[in-house]
Amino acid sequence: MPRNVVLASSSVMDISTSASVLVPRPREEVFAYATDSTNAPETVRASGPFAGITKIEMHEGQTLAKGSKRRVFMTDGTVLEEDILDYDPPTRHRYGWTGGAKFPFSLLVRSGTGNWDFTEAEGGTRIVWTYTFGLTSPLAYPLAIPIIWLFKGWLQQGLEAIRAELLA
Repeated sequence: MPRNVVLASSSVMDISTSASVLVPRPREEVFAYATDSTNAPETVRASGPFAGITKIEMHEGQTLAKGSKRRVFMTDGTVLEEDILDYDPPTRHRYGWTGGAKFPFSLLVRSGTGNWDFTEAEGGTRIVWTYTFGLTSPLAYPLAIPIIWLFKGWLQQGLEAIRAELLA
C-alpha cells in the first residue's frame, strides 16, 4: 500500500492521508492563525482538481468550539456543512462533514474528517493535518488511491501557505 495512505477496516471503507510542516513560531501563535477562519482563503487555495476556500461562516453567531457548526464555501461553488468535533487550543482542531461533495468526487466520497495536531518541536510548532474520507463503497477504493495522493499535495500546499504567512 502506498506510504501515508491508510485503509481503515470497517463496514464502510475509509482512506486517509496526512501532511506536516514545521513553523518556527510559538504553538499558541501558530494555532491561533491556522484556526482563524478569516485566514483560510489565503492559505487553503485551489490546486489541481481540488477547490480552495472562499470563506467560512459559523452558524448563527456561534464561536469556534467543540459542538459548533460552520459553513465552508469553496471556489467551485460547493458549500460544506461542518461540525466541529474537537477544539482544544493550542493542541488540536478536528472537524467533519457528511455529504456535499461535488461530482465526480461525490461518486467516491460520502464524508470527510480533518484533524489538525499542533506540537512543540525543534524550536517551533509542528502541524500535522490528517484527512480521512469515508468512501461511498469498497469499489471506490482503487479510484480513490490516486486522488488521495493528489489531495496530500493540496494539504501540504495549505500548510506551507500557513508557514509562509506566519514568517512574512
